[in-house]
This record gives sequence, structure tokens and C-alpha cells, in this order.
Amino acid sequence: MKEGDTIVVETKEKNYQGLLMPSSSEKILVLKLDSGYNIGIKKKRIHKIKAIKSPKKNVAKKKEQKHKKNKKTISILHTGGTIASKVDYETGGVIARFTPQEILAMFPELVNKANIHSSLISNMWSEDMNFQHYNSMARAVEKEVKKGVDGIIITHGTDTLHYTAAALAFALEDLPIPLILVGAQRSSDRG
Repeated sequence: MKEGDTIVVETKEKNYQGLLMPSSSEKILVLKLDSGYNIGIKKKRIHKIKAIKSPKKNVAKKKEQKHKKNKKTISILHTGGTIASKVDYETGGVIARFTPQEILAMFPELVNKANIHSSLISNMWSEDMNFQHYNSMARAVEKEVKKGVDGIIITHGTDTLHYTAAALAFALEDLPIPLILVGAQRSSDRG
């Protein structure tokens, strides 16, 4: 079973049906009931769990963009965080699982502004980043500079964006093009 699955949880006192939600504790199972409320059930109270259905996942297909000579070329490098998250209306939770293609599909007007190239470095919460990830970002930036892009945007979680900015400032001194780190306090699918 995975988050978003509809399940029935049997306890000694009562049976509950709802959507399996993310839980911050390994000892608690969280369900979203049909009423819209979430409940936590101690796992030691659970006798049986039965899966009823799993949600269908939509996978965005990558659309090939024609290169326009009169427009600048921008690379968007994704590392995860809230900006790369979306509300899962089946579970009510926010998940950090946007692909670069999904973000571009949400904002198709970007292709009218520039030639956009997008790729994934990682898909993680920023508080999980360390020096290994800063090095990966620096190498990805270096690769894009060698391709001849005019600018780079790195999408990033807000919690440690300032650490990444400082690390990249030292690692990428004298960068010949603009590099922007951008985060968000709300997921990209919300206004």
C-alpha cells in the first residue's frame, strides 16, 4: 500500500475507511475520511488493513520545443521543494514530485518568453541537502554553461535555499551568465 490508496483499517473498536496519508510518525497511520477530516490510528491498535483501490497516476509527456533563434535560451534545473510540489486532492497532502515537464506543462506561456530547457537534478526537500548535492548542482550548472545557455534557474526548497546560494556563490565564481535560485511558500499548482 502507498499514500493515496483507499484502505479499510480494522481495529478492535471500529473499522475506518479512507485515503492513506503521509505520517510523520512510524507508529501512527493517518487516514483522510470521507468527511474531509484526518485521523491518526496507533499502528499497534490495528488488526487488519485491506486495500480497496489505488489512484491512477497521470504522467506528463515531454513536448519537444522548437528552438527559436530570436529568443534567449534558459535552463531550468529542478531540485525539488515546495515549488516542485503539488496538492494531491485525493489525499489532501502536498507531494514533492513534480517533474520538470509537469511544471512546464502548467506554465506553457514560458515558451513564448524564451527557449526553455528543463532537467531534474534531484527531487527532495531542501533540508535533506548536503555538500554532495551542492556539488551536483555546480556540475549541472557547468554543463549548461558549456551548452551556451543564456541563463539558468534552479528551483529549490526554501528551508535551505540560502545555504545553497552561498555554496554555489563560492563554487561558481565568475559565472558568465545569470543564475537564479527560486523557491516558493506554496506549491506551484496553487495561486
